[in-house]
Amino acid sequence: MATDDLVEVADHAEQAREFLTRCREYLAAGDLHQASEKGWGAAAHMAKAVAAAQGWEYATHADFSVVLNQAWEVTRNDRIRDLRGIANELHGNYYRRKRHLNANVIGRDIESVAELVEILAPLTMPSS
Repeated sequence: MATDDLVEVADHAEQAREFLTRCREYLAAGDLHQASEKGWGAAAHMAKAVAAAQGWEYATHADFSVVLNQAWEVTRNDRIRDLRGIANELHGNYYRRKRHLNANVIGRDIESVAELVEILAPLTMPSS
């Protein structure tokens, strides 16, 4: 993998972990919209890291599901499919009214995204 590709992978993986920290902070502060969106961002950036490492396309929002489907093909880890939907649900919270958001559900969803980040992490390593 070229040095530029390694930098891109590392940047996206670092951003994913930073967003995980931030979404937990937003959740603790009661900002459920931002907690949800940063949770989604963590999942999206880790998917971008995987795509860059594996040489897969990630150019649009729709590519999130495509990349996670490809990750499932490689790993056969069925949790990826479940966690993909949870990440998308967090993103959907941005469009919901505050009174329809549930902090307990969002907290659990954030921890599911953390699980997804860990499952995907090995796919960001350069293959030898």
